[in-house]
Amino acid sequence: MLWFSPRQAGSAWSRPNKQRIAELEEAGLLTPSGRATVERARADGSWSRLDEVEDLVVPADLSAAFDAIPEAREQWAGFPPSARRAILEWIVQARRPETRARRVAETARLAARGERANQWRKR
Repeated sequence: MLWFSPRQAGSAWSRPNKQRIAELEEAGLLTPSGRATVERARADGSWSRLDEVEDLVVPADLSAAFDAIPEAREQWAGFPPSARRAILEWIVQARRPETRARRVAETARLAARGERANQWRKR
């Protein structure tokens, strides 16, 4: 038996977790409470929140920020997929529009210098 700890309400579902759920459901091992959790996630949007992040889709606001600083897009393209995914998730997970806008601006500004946003940097 697999044990999954309870999820926080509204926490985003990653692709590997969704694949595990599909496998459990296919094998008939998904419990009613697990099914209810998945249905809540689908209803509140947390089930699909990371889909575009995992496909490395650049959101419109970040694309516009890259358009304003052309060298940022070139540098962004050179970042490894894992770094781009982490930065995109950081942007998408912002709860307030002001926070998201600040993260988008920081991402473009740092990318222009070849630096990754939301990454540890030696000062």
